[in-house]
Amino acid sequence: MLSKTLQEWGFTLNPFDKCVANKDIEGIQFTVIWHVDDLKISDVSKEVVEDILKKLNDKSEKESPLTICRGKVLEYLGMKIDYQQQVKVKFVIYDYVNKLLEELPTDMRGLATTPASSYLFNTGCKKLSEE
Repeated sequence: MLSKTLQEWGFTLNPFDKCVANKDIEGIQFTVIWHVDDLKISDVSKEVVEDILKKLNDKSEKESPLTICRGKVLEYLGMKIDYQQQVKVKFVIYDYVNKLLEELPTDMRGLATTPASSYLFNTGCKKLSEE
């Protein structure tokens, strides 16, 4: 729904990543990126951002209103994105990595050729012929 809506509004999907959409608004590139239902939007104009947020909220209000976070430091998909310095953006994932390490089992001995469980490869299907 999001991809279709953005394209209807004149956004172009990135040919290399279909979860990135751009549109030239008032001569400036406006960008929307997303993963499942988490969006990150950016533009230099607060008014343009507010306009797009209103449109998105109007579109999604039937399911649930958007949760919007603003500021110089944001949490997004386990990352801390820091815009406090001019012309620099800092991405920090220390908290995310530390949480992962805390949740690891204490016994990590053993070998594995793949992180996938072996049952994933037991499909019960017949092999295809070479032909």
